[in-house]
Amino acid sequence: MSNKKDTLDLYQVLEVLNDKINTNTIQLENNTEQLKLQLNESKSYLLEKLKSDIEDTQKSIKKRMDRFIIESNETLDKKQRKLVSNEITNLQNNISNDMENLVERVMNSRII
Repeated sequence: MSNKKDTLDLYQVLEVLNDKINTNTIQLENNTEQLKLQLNESKSYLLEKLKSDIEDTQKSIKKRMDRFIIESNETLDKKQRKLVSNEITNLQNNISNDMENLVERVMNSRII
């Protein structure tokens, strides 16, 4: 009978071990699912954060570009005004020279 009892005890031990294995397997599956959920949450958070950072960077770059364009236009306007002013001054000088030449010719023609 001892052999039968040992066999029963062995079956009981195996059954307990099998139950523990099943419990551990279930726990592992649950842990795996929890980790997957946490990973997905982390991925979603990081993607949203990255998207937000990209939008902020784009806005910053746009502001810088707008400021650069404004400054460039102001510089260009100043250069254009100076160029126009110089041209007007040159034209005035040319007109003045032409008028002096004309007056001198008229004077010379009267003399002759």
